[in-house]
Amino acid sequence: MLQWYNHAVSGYEGRPVRGGRNRAWTRACAAILGFTLLLLAACDGVLTPPATAVPTPAPAAARGIATPTIAPGIYLTPIPPTPTFTPSPTPTPVVHIVASGDTLLGIALDYGVTVDALVRTNVLDAAAFLRIGQVLVIPLEEENGLADDSMQVPQGHVLLPTPTPVAVAATGIALYRTPVGGLWCMGEVLNSTDAAITNLQVEVVLLASDGASLATARALAAADILLPQSRAPFSVLFRNPPAGVADAEAFLLRAESISPITAGFVPLTVIGGEGGVSGPQYRVRGTLVNESGQTVNRVIVVATIYSANGEVVGYRQLVMGEDTALAPGADQPFELLLTPQGVEPPSGFSTIAWGVSG
Repeated sequence: MLQWYNHAVSGYEGRPVRGGRNRAWTRACAAILGFTLLLLAACDGVLTPPATAVPTPAPAAARGIATPTIAPGIYLTPIPPTPTFTPSPTPTPVVHIVASGDTLLGIALDYGVTVDALVRTNVLDAAAFLRIGQVLVIPLEEENGLADDSMQVPQGHVLLPTPTPVAVAATGIALYRTPVGGLWCMGEVLNSTDAAITNLQVEVVLLASDGASLATARALAAADILLPQSRAPFSVLFRNPPAGVADAEAFLLRAESISPITAGFVPLTVIGGEGGVSGPQYRVRGTLVNESGQTVNRVIVVATIYSANGEVVGYRQLVMGEDTALAPGADQPFELLLTPQGVEPPSGFSTIAWGVSG
């Protein structure tokens, strides 16, 4: 375009100028040409090429490109979690559903609690019968405040010091698991001497399979007075026994001859004793006779039941109360129901009884 303009101008310049009309026409053509050039330049600045579609890239995986991974622990600052309120769990109570033949004492022995705690926790009348299907709450929390040897040796002035205790053996020892993971050790003291003894104290040792000692506890035998060749049961509850218990043994720590302080305990004779299985329990009955020459009060009977190989599988102590008095020569019937440990029914029993004079 510019070349054509220069050629036109030079052509006109090569021609002779003829008058003012030619000059005016030349100027007009030049102006028109300049305006046209300016218009073309302006149009050329605003023209845009036709739009073309931009292809969308395929996903990285489709293109065979590994997606980069950012390690949050290195590149990112984690946001602290919002604290969540978690209520403290309420302990689930241990309950026992009363079945036929259950007694408060049997339930207490099974769970390692006292009869008083059962009565207090469940607001029971100790003299009333339990109902089949009745739900009893086992007061483990109350009992757990006691040490494993809580049923054991009183301290202080209760036991008199004995430099040379009587040599008496502990026999019939057996272990039984409780429903809540405790471990009962039961056995009895046999008076092999020729005199009555009192204040019978034993030490129980739990043993591993290699004979190593795992735990020890002490207990008093269930007898205030024990005649020659008589037996008195004992028990120790380990509420949290160690692992690996394979056996147990017991040693007599104390057995004293009758002294003036303990002479108030008067042994009673048991006649007509009989025992047998009664449903899930074992029933022992007989008659007490006061063959001494003095009246006794607070009469106590202890019955012990045994397995076929002579192990103690249970015992029960019956206190007849302060209002039960036996004059010399008088008699008094008794009956006890015992809940045995183990799976086999008991094969035998023994009884001892005594009262307090004065």
